[in-house]
Amino acid sequence: MNNKLTLTTIVFLSLLISCSSENTSLNDVSEDQGSNQEINTSSNPEPEEAKPEPEEAKPELKTEVADIDEVLKEFPQGALSFLSNNEKQCIAEISTTESLKSMEKSLMEEGKILQEQMDYFTSCNLPGPPGIGIKEVASTAATDNVQETSYSTSFASIENIRSLGEDGVSPHLEKVDDKTIRLFYSSIKVKGIAVSLCDYELNCELQGALERMADLTLIETIDGVRRGYYVSLNPKTNQKDIYTAIFSEDGLSYSDETPLGFPVDKDEKAWGVPDAVLMPNGLVRVYWVYTEDKTSDEKLISATSKTTKGIEFVMDSGYRLENGYVDFEVIKAEEGDWKALMSYTPHYMPEIPQSLFYATSKDGLDWDLIEERITPKGYTYFDPTGIPIDEKNYLIVGSAAPNVMGAREHLLFTAMLVLP
Repeated sequence: MNNKLTLTTIVFLSLLISCSSENTSLNDVSEDQGSNQEINTSSNPEPEEAKPEPEEAKPELKTEVADIDEVLKEFPQGALSFLSNNEKQCIAEISTTESLKSMEKSLMEEGKILQEQMDYFTSCNLPGPPGIGIKEVASTAATDNVQETSYSTSFASIENIRSLGEDGVSPHLEKVDDKTIRLFYSSIKVKGIAVSLCDYELNCELQGALERMADLTLIETIDGVRRGYYVSLNPKTNQKDIYTAIFSEDGLSYSDETPLGFPVDKDEKAWGVPDAVLMPNGLVRVYWVYTEDKTSDEKLISATSKTTKGIEFVMDSGYRLENGYVDFEVIKAEEGDWKALMSYTPHYMPEIPQSLFYATSKDGLDWDLIEERITPKGYTYFDPTGIPIDEKNYLIVGSAAPNVMGAREHLLFTAMLVLP
């Protein structure tokens, strides 16, 4: 067993060294998904309240960090022993001492760790321990709720919520034809963005994967160019940015990659999850999550393209929404009639679970948010994407997880959004 561990850790050290070069692995980027899924989601307070609890009523943000030294004392040759001080600090800020001990023990005894423990590495732009598997998390009663639950409000309802039985975050749906849709989502299983073809019942078949990117969203410009927008790491600057590129018809390849020019530090967690939308005037607008510092709630910002090519962008002034709303997804953008879904920060879980919310706008800049959740309170829902079926019904895919802190599955779910 010790020989196996020593071999694993030596390979792990080699990978860490190689990752300091210009060549960046997929995991440097795609598992911003880990941070995005945890950072860019959440919900509302009690069902009878119309908006999240007042600031003074919210639980305090988690400030305690994991005790890396304590973990190293127990596992001196574990995976953490090969990290730099900055890398250890990054993981400490998003984990717990007990979770890291559990991870090291699982590595030593089983060669497997939980997905959330893998996310510690990818969220800090580090490769996970090589040659390891992902442990299955036992299903819970909450998981069963994903598969059978509907929820209604006075202005909208979510019907036929069910699990797709697949781990994933940051999905994006696009219509192929009247019988087929394409589903993209960030997946640890494929070590990138999975690309699947599905029928409208979400029976899907994996077609391939895209590497070195996360949080993909696609539009077709008025010139007929199929253009994607996604988060990637610039190996020259060691910063993250939103990039755009031209994508093939099958979504499995891309070219002419260009950064939009809004970079942030690679360790920035509450940032990203772009959503691109073709505006009625032919320009492209991109929305994404932003924070002014590491303690304040997230905000939603946007930028609009200078031309219909959708390559050069100018920041839109102000915020689209504040106070912790994230994972923005425009599901309709017509003249004077915009509709969007979003989620809420996970900072206040489990007291305030992550949920989906609905908003309308006349121009895509000033949004009227209905501060009442549209998903059940007993589970967390985030990263929504959707396509219209008709004027009132939208096919939705998103990510869901139990409303608990710590290790948990992030399952893709589907549902039907029904508007009045």
